[in-house]
Amino acid sequence: MAAVVGGISDGRREWEGREWFPPGPQLAICLSGEKGRLDDLTDDELLQVAAAARRQTSWAQARELAAIAELTRRRTADEDATDPDHRVLSGWESVTEEVAAALTVTSNTAATLVHLAERLTGPLAETGEALGAGRLDMAKARVICDVTDRLPEEAAGRVERAALETASGQTTGQLRRRIRRIAQRLAPEAIEERRREAARQRRLELWDTPSGTTDLALCDLATEDAHAIYNKITAAAHGIKADGDTRPLSAIRADLAAQLLHGAELPEAIRVLLTQTRDESAASNSADASGHPADCCDGASSGRSGMATTRATMPGIDWAPFAAVASGFGERSALRTEPGGGLAGGRDGASIGRSVLAATREAMPGVGVGAASGAAVSGPCEGSVPRTESGGGDEERGGDTGIAVLADEVERRLRHVQGRVPPRELPSAVRQTVQRIHRQFAGARDAACQGDDEVHGRPGYRPSAAMRREVEARHPTCVFPTCNQPSHRCDLDHTVPWQPGITCRCNLAPLCRRHHRLKQRTDWRLFQVWAGLLIWVTPSGAWYLVRPERQ
Repeated sequence: MAAVVGGISDGRREWEGREWFPPGPQLAICLSGEKGRLDDLTDDELLQVAAAARRQTSWAQARELAAIAELTRRRTADEDATDPDHRVLSGWESVTEEVAAALTVTSNTAATLVHLAERLTGPLAETGEALGAGRLDMAKARVICDVTDRLPEEAAGRVERAALETASGQTTGQLRRRIRRIAQRLAPEAIEERRREAARQRRLELWDTPSGTTDLALCDLATEDAHAIYNKITAAAHGIKADGDTRPLSAIRADLAAQLLHGAELPEAIRVLLTQTRDESAASNSADASGHPADCCDGASSGRSGMATTRATMPGIDWAPFAAVASGFGERSALRTEPGGGLAGGRDGASIGRSVLAATREAMPGVGVGAASGAAVSGPCEGSVPRTESGGGDEERGGDTGIAVLADEVERRLRHVQGRVPPRELPSAVRQTVQRIHRQFAGARDAACQGDDEVHGRPGYRPSAAMRREVEARHPTCVFPTCNQPSHRCDLDHTVPWQPGITCRCNLAPLCRRHHRLKQRTDWRLFQVWAGLLIWVTPSGAWYLVRPERQ
């Protein structure tokens, strides 16, 4: 029976005198008490429980990294690094994708985990042991790994030992500053080469935020360049604020940078910002007084005043470079649209839905599809995913009935195989099972896809523009489970390679170049059981179903 947090035994409280309790199975038992019993603890004991939970987390993360390191060792042990085939992902890259799919993280996050795993079980084994013992957390282990990366072995060892002396009592920022100074003193040439290499990889990045906005960042600039840009924009923002802009300085900086990146010259950018803030202020004052908006202020005078203030606060600065900042950046590429909003070559949804259900009955007798087949299917369909009626209207459900039934049955069969096959035989058993399912549905899939056409598919290797749009609409991103690359930037891959494979919607799927190369590996397999329904099988025997997103 699990011990209860806060329980009392022999007159002593469960957490009394346990400021340090080593992580592992026993601590997990102590932490598994009911959450409701936490109100029995004192404030000090609650902090001890929180600290113990963090130690336990570090222990679990060390186990996670150890497992990833062992998998990496197995996958790369027999790989010939002397003559790599650049058309195929390497064993190390294959592991990152296998980890990404298993942990449901991005490829970049998986690559970081694999790198950490190799370092903390190899050159930084002492740091790995400290993580497993709960003496430091994952964030501090990453700091040590980052600072010692690509340092000479002797210097990296000395930096690691110095870090472990004080890491448990420092924040990540304090730890990073301390060991950076040590690394700079021990290996200045390696630090400088690493800086130059990072600067060669400088880039502009864009990503969405949880709040619905988007971040834009210049990454890995030379330090002097980044500070010069920031200081110039900050000085100009101070001038704008001194001239009457009431917004926070951070907002003025962001708006000024946006204006410059859109191609505006500095005087014009300042004039626009000052005009906007004065218009807003005047409108607010007028609305307060009379309920009617006020007339616009004189933008030219605002611009001249703003420039005068800005130049006064920034003597000696050459503003010429800003006139050409990111010339051409303000342009937007037009979205591709289809006249009328439809997709050429769409199939009839009712016939395709019935085809999937009929094929499921024929290939998999005993599957309960009666209720599904009774659902009313109506309306034309883009591609091979029909719409279904629900209630009184033409409403898109979570997935097409036929595709959903087929996907569920595939999942059931694979689960059945997983439960009956010894673990070491699982990879080959899963591949064989998916191959059998693929063959069972081949006739029905081809017939449903061909419809009334004389020939199944399109002659030649390249799909038509209409077929490409249809496949991209069906899968808006790369069909690897964790990839977010938009499909219009992907290769339109033949799931079964061209000849014997055909160019048809049931044999095409968008794959980014990285995952296209992953598919080329012999230990990975990709099947398209029905048009838009794909199954990835990994080297370890795991499988991932990818369903069409277009409803």
